[in-house]
Amino acid sequence: MNASVPFPENYVLECTADGGYYAYLSDYDQCCAYGETEDDALANLQDVAEEYFNEIALLYRIEDAS
Repeated sequence: MNASVPFPENYVLECTADGGYYAYLSDYDQCCAYGETEDDALANLQDVAEEYFNEIALLYRIEDAS
């Protein structure tokens, strides 16, 4: 059931004090990630979002989370 999850358009990307980047989904702020660059943070956020939505799909037995 490892469905591919499209990347949500509503995300926030912030520069942190250490020069890295923190990204999270606007509607699901528990989906968050850090990266050394903007691209790293967004790639990490994509991974976290996929895992999060796939877990929800498993809990509710949804066949396709996308």
